[in-house]
Amino acid sequence: MTEYLRGQIAKMANVNMETLRYYEELGLISTPLRSEAGYRLYSDEVLSRLVFIHNAKLCGFTLKEIKKALTKSESSGISIDDFVTVVDKKMDRVRGEIAKQEIKLTALADLRKNLLATDKHPGVQSTLEILKMDS
Repeated sequence: MTEYLRGQIAKMANVNMETLRYYEELGLISTPLRSEAGYRLYSDEVLSRLVFIHNAKLCGFTLKEIKKALTKSESSGISIDDFVTVVDKKMDRVRGEIAKQEIKLTALADLRKNLLATDKHPGVQSTLEILKMDS
């Protein structure tokens, strides 16, 4: 079994050393063994978990969601169908967030257009007056 010091595993997993402690506190990774000199020693299993956590975060999963998945996998296991259902729900949430951002983007584009227009919309004119801007 390969063992890594805290700095080594942090560098390999591309995380901050404090992140390792935080993940330990949350129970996302196991508390490491200690060397005779008292150094934390992390296993390949922890490295694999750190890579999993990193990838799950990239997909938009929260640490709470990741913890739930890891806990369930250790106790009763997770089927591929269950995991696909979770991924589908996450995709639906992301699509909803994108739709909200599209609405904001459209509103900002309209605002920009009205700010640059010679004949400004009354709402935009009011906004300029509130912000004490010349039209």
